[in-house]
Amino acid sequence: MLKRNGFTLIELVIVIVIVAILAAIAVPKFVSLSRDARIAALEGVEAAVMSTSLLVEIKAKIESVEDGTIKLNSDDVAVTNGYISGHWNKAWRYALDLGKEIAFTSVNSTCIKNDYCGVGNQRTVDGVPTDLNPGNVRGLVLIWAEGYRLSDLCYVYYFNSGSEKPIIGTVDEGC
Repeated sequence: MLKRNGFTLIELVIVIVIVAILAAIAVPKFVSLSRDARIAALEGVEAAVMSTSLLVEIKAKIESVEDGTIKLNSDDVAVTNGYISGHWNKAWRYALDLGKEIAFTSVNSTCIKNDYCGVGNQRTVDGVPTDLNPGNVRGLVLIWAEGYRLSDLCYVYYFNSGSEKPIIGTVDEGC
């Protein structure tokens, strides 16, 4: 008598159904965790922007610089209205330290050079509160993660209008 080892077709179908049910439950939870991780990383960048802004503000007050530059890590950092300027290459490029270089990237580009990309001296971008810049002045700095575009709505912003205290926030709808 010949003995056969293996699974019957019904057993295989049952295993496939069980795996499909588990996948249907696990995938949404994994996607949610990935989004939560991206938002948490973005909030870390926002905290670094806040710390940098405060550091420059205090240093500018100590040095009595309202408009001009201060030395920070041997670099000249632009100050406007007593706060770090809303310009990337004159201020944030030198002041913000996330452990790696943050490359200047144009507004419509995908961030591909580094973990984060930045741009400054902007007036507006999709996703920021509409009342952020009623005077339509330049001074908006934007920082977004590798693999994203600003239009994906996953970035940190800093806005120095030159007349009020800067506004810092996060847009995370597309993270």
